[in-house]
Amino acid sequence: MAAGVLGFLFGICFLSGIAFLAGYQIYYETSESMQPVIRKGSLLLVKEYEIYGPGDIVAFYTWYEGEKLCVTHRIVRELAEDAYVTKGDANCQEDREVVKKGDIMGKVVGYIPYFGYVCFWLKDNCVFLVLLLAAGLLRGHALFLEEKI
Repeated sequence: MAAGVLGFLFGICFLSGIAFLAGYQIYYETSESMQPVIRKGSLLLVKEYEIYGPGDIVAFYTWYEGEKLCVTHRIVRELAEDAYVTKGDANCQEDREVVKKGDIMGKVVGYIPYFGYVCFWLKDNCVFLVLLLAAGLLRGHALFLEEKI
């Protein structure tokens, strides 16, 4: 079982590294504002582009209740060359704040439903995972020593 968990963790790190090298950023959908297109808990692949327009689902930073958050919403219209009005697909109203091009991290080019939950868990349980890895290494070392005797 420990080998399976370690293999899974290695796979996640490997895929994240490949995505990074290919110019993608990884984000997670933390709300239900983009349902039914993108479900809460999805892992998002985001790529930066020079031009954005209506219909594009973009990840951008905005201030909400004194905290800077990454939001994933659809551009509904362009106000100027570098200013956009956005809206979550499940929301009734457009976002109040105009999104500037400089705040956009990129366009969502793909997503893996529910895979973000795995990443949330990994992030919240990294101490547990380090202990699991240490236990696996100690067990492997003990087995190695038994074979030598």
